[in-house]
Amino acid sequence: MVDPDGGPAGLYYEDDDEPTETPASRIPLKRVALITGSVAATALLISGIFYGPTVFRVLGQSDTEIKSPDKVGAFTLDKSDGAQQTSEYIRDAIASKVNLDKSVGLIYREGTTDAILVAGTARIWKPEDTLKTAFDMVADDAGGVRDAKDVDTGALGGTMRCGTTKVDDSDLTVCGWADNGSLGVALFSNRGVPESAKSMLELRTAVEHRN
Repeated sequence: MVDPDGGPAGLYYEDDDEPTETPASRIPLKRVALITGSVAATALLISGIFYGPTVFRVLGQSDTEIKSPDKVGAFTLDKSDGAQQTSEYIRDAIASKVNLDKSVGLIYREGTTDAILVAGTARIWKPEDTLKTAFDMVADDAGGVRDAKDVDTGALGGTMRCGTTKVDDSDLTVCGWADNGSLGVALFSNRGVPESAKSMLELRTAVEHRN
């Protein structure tokens, strides 16, 4: 006998007295959808429990964009060939080490201060570790970045640090930031850590944008 829905025969009861046939293995599609939705929701809940807000921060910052403004406060972008070659050399070294998706190398100048800035985007799960890797890379031949300290990150959050390194017997200040969507490292000449930290925050605010 065929069931009322027109499906294959199995046992069902049309009334209290007459046993008929109903599909033994049929599961309504609506029920399948509910089960699938429940599994997905459970998986999302578990990921939130074990990974905390990190998953949501990474996804929320995955659309970060890096821009290259000509002016940032009193800084002016140096577009000369020599400046581009120098900044791109450092950019390539850092980008390959920390696997940046898109990156730029820029040199900004203000008076006697040069700021060599490398910034790029990536999906970064551990910003502090990634920033340390970038610091080690940029100061590899100079014994690393000394006395690195946390500094103000501004509204963009993440982590930001500044320290010093030595290049050709001259001290340079190294500042960098990392969050779940981007990384930036800058070397400042003729500028101490406190002032460089403020300049780094100014540069970061100008080049890092979240859509």
